[in-house]
Amino acid sequence: MKFSFAIAAFALVSSAAAASVTQRDPQFGQGFGGKGGQGQNQQQQQQAAQAAQQAAANKNKGGNQGGNNGGAAAAAAASSAAAASAAAAAKASATAAAGGNNAGAGGNAAGNAAAAGGNGGDAQSSTTLLQSVIATGFAKNGQETPTAGQVASLTSTNNFINFCATTNLPITNGQQIKTGSCNPAPMGQIAPQTNMPAAKFVNPPNMGNIAANTPFTITMAIKNLQAGNFVNAQSNYYSAPQQLNAQNTIIGHSHFVIEQLQSMTQTTPLDNTKFAFFQGVNTAADAKGNLNVDVTAGLPAGTYRLGSINSAANHQPVLVAVAQHGLLDDVVYFTVGGNGEIIIWSDIASVESLTKSL
Repeated sequence: MKFSFAIAAFALVSSAAAASVTQRDPQFGQGFGGKGGQGQNQQQQQQAAQAAQQAAANKNKGGNQGGNNGGAAAAAAASSAAAASAAAAAKASATAAAGGNNAGAGGNAAGNAAAAGGNGGDAQSSTTLLQSVIATGFAKNGQETPTAGQVASLTSTNNFINFCATTNLPITNGQQIKTGSCNPAPMGQIAPQTNMPAAKFVNPPNMGNIAANTPFTITMAIKNLQAGNFVNAQSNYYSAPQQLNAQNTIIGHSHFVIEQLQSMTQTTPLDNTKFAFFQGVNTAADAKGNLNVDVTAGLPAGTYRLGSINSAANHQPVLVAVAQHGLLDDVVYFTVGGNGEIIIWSDIASVESLTKSL
């Protein structure tokens, strides 16, 4: 019994020490015989208390571990969500950056293409308006300082490249459209002041007289026009800009037109759709610098005027460098009838008198 009690007592003391609980039995000094069962009961109670305490500790540990695990799981989930969000943001940023880079590349490609058109490509087949040919002066209407007698000019920042798109007229397209059209071809090279065309009729002479219904030759002296350049008027009318040769002379040709008048003193404008004779001159000037056209059927008796229409190769009227200049064409008045001799009249009254007698 003493040995058993000693073991039990040691176990009790050890359990009490492990649980940090110090219990003092007031009857511990009493005889072991009467206290054996009580000591055993106390041991069992202590063990039960220790077990309960350990269970409580385990419960708290489990709760804490569960809480910690839950918190860790929540933190992990939040971290995963944040990582996913960051990844999405990075992807979006990369996509935006790629889009921006692509847009930039597109802009650069367009710029390079335009530059290539102006530098390495064929500018005459490109549909891009090159920066080098934009006339910045076209953006001004000329009335920055208003001037009496002047009107504001139409303006453009792109050389009027699409002007014909809003005119409600068909494109000229090389055709002679009698109802009117809009021509997108530029005016082209402008002759310098020193090379402006000039002309003078030699035959018939001004105020001269020729025989009725008799062949005659129109002769006109011409300078500063490389004549004899005459394109197809049915398919290339106004279809190309005016061009200059190496000497800055207009490349073109002339036309001769004869209109009948009521009298030498007529002051009313004529009907331009009616004429007695018209001929495009597609030959070069002769050695004397003259253009010559035969009127093989002659003209009926009457009063006439003869005029020239000096033109560029594509039939547009010639264009020169300055606004103030002499006539670029010539005109003469003459009569047809009588004995066929050319008569030089000294005054209009004499011509009028002859005209009335015809």
